[in-house]
Amino acid sequence: MLLAGTVVSGAAYAADQGAKPASTQETRAEKAVDKDVGRLSADGAQAMRDIQATRLAIFDARPDDAKTLIGQAQDAMRKAAKDDAVFTKVASQMEAMNAPATAKTDAKTGGEGPVAWVPVDTQLSFGADFKATPEKVAAVTEASKSLQSDRHAALEKLKLVGDDVQFVTAVVPLDRTTGDVGKAADLIGQGKYYEANAVLKDVTDQVRLDVVDIYGQPVAAKTKDKVAASAPAPAAKAATPETKAD
Repeated sequence: MLLAGTVVSGAAYAADQGAKPASTQETRAEKAVDKDVGRLSADGAQAMRDIQATRLAIFDARPDDAKTLIGQAQDAMRKAAKDDAVFTKVASQMEAMNAPATAKTDAKTGGEGPVAWVPVDTQLSFGADFKATPEKVAAVTEASKSLQSDRHAALEKLKLVGDDVQFVTAVVPLDRTTGDVGKAADLIGQGKYYEANAVLKDVTDQVRLDVVDIYGQPVAAKTKDKVAASAPAPAAKAATPETKAD
């Protein structure tokens, strides 16, 4: 499940994988492994669990637990910064789980440059064009089991399904999250638990969803290309001959 059981609807896009030769499919699958498609940061995921646990400790009036947990979150984020799963991408290319809160923070920080992201949760999702068959369902089920333990094997199983399946990955901005966790730790140390909880809420509000196909291609871009390809060509403007008065 993605963070807090978020339900994500798949976007519709072209399912043209079946027309490609096997060698091309294998090459793209190998590239997907190189791109770390579907890979998570174990430390990043642990940091998010510690952040949620810290907020719960504050709510339950357990200050000592809150201090311990926020310290663990700091340690986990420091480790996550060195994780090979971290990737760089422009924020606008991903979906915001909490659009109003994300837009507010983006307005404060400004800029549209590339950001380092930590993948903290992922799941396989069906595209809107998915047509279930026993073979495809079995392939997705088996791939889901081995996604984190043997990603190469999982991607091999997903070749049968092709572009009908996509990865939905929950990610958090590395620098912003690290900074906010540090700020919350300082506030907790000062006994400012309400303020610390507000900062940690901002962390969870900034989660975004990176949606790509099993070959690492952005789903939004593929959808746009599909719509453009299927759109009717604009009608040519009819020539209007000039009329002469008799």
